[in-house]
Amino acid sequence: MGTSLHDWLDEWLETLERPSEATLTVYRRGVRQFLSWLASEHPGVTTEGDLTRLHVVGWLRSLRDAGRSDATCRVRVITVRKWLGYVAAEDSDLPTNPAADLELPTPQPPPVAVISDADLSRLLKSMSGAGFVDRRDTAIVRLLWDTGIRRGELVAINLSDVDFTRREVLVHGKGGKDRIVPISGRTNVALRRYVRARSHHPGSESVPLFLSARMRVGGGYRMTGGALADMLKRRGQPLGLELHPHMLRHTWAADLKSQGIPDDYLERLAGWSTPIMSRRYGNAVADQQAREAARRLARGDRL
Repeated sequence: MGTSLHDWLDEWLETLERPSEATLTVYRRGVRQFLSWLASEHPGVTTEGDLTRLHVVGWLRSLRDAGRSDATCRVRVITVRKWLGYVAAEDSDLPTNPAADLELPTPQPPPVAVISDADLSRLLKSMSGAGFVDRRDTAIVRLLWDTGIRRGELVAINLSDVDFTRREVLVHGKGGKDRIVPISGRTNVALRRYVRARSHHPGSESVPLFLSARMRVGGGYRMTGGALADMLKRRGQPLGLELHPHMLRHTWAADLKSQGIPDDYLERLAGWSTPIMSRRYGNAVADQQAREAARRLARGDRL
């Protein structure tokens, strides 16, 4: 006779070991959406013995037709696969899991946002003053663009971490992993100019390299990651630029990849523990190079 699919859902949720409320919500929503689709498109399918792989495939197609993202479709399929796996393993009329070999949608990462040299030049020109804030912001932008360090890593740099003679900066990375990154001559000069301006700042005796304009609530002058993001946003708006700290990291990585730097070099400089990100930037650069090659051919202009 078979058991109601809704009953199978309730039973499966009861067997989960200490799931979080968020997990339960995701699971319950995914299966219920599948059951709702079945009731609408295949009202005769009410028990496990009625289910086939074609029903699951049809449901996935309906999700895509409705404009659901690959990430959402992936989560929904995994949820239904887990649920049907439980049903098939029990004393049921479902001999095998109809979603077991269904290919999972793979979310595509968004395009890598970068800042052009022309826009970066405009940004640097807009803060070319000799005051503390202009010197600081110039040094920050040049350091981010030159080294690709994360904003959290930048604000964690101390004055003693900068070696002006060797043109190197000690960066305190994620998981307590320190690394040394090289800096260019112009970045070195920007840092030297900032440090001179810093020496006249109220917080000059403190340890951090980059200081806030005023003492922070609770004391101290170390610039925060949030303040850094706000600074970039504020600097970019008058120029029509939507800037965020990671954009400069994106720009750095994409530029190095376009220059042919090996993946293992890039991973060491960026502080990545896996090759996933370097491959992503490699793909982005390859896409850009393909577009440029097609543009140069200009096949549409031949006739």
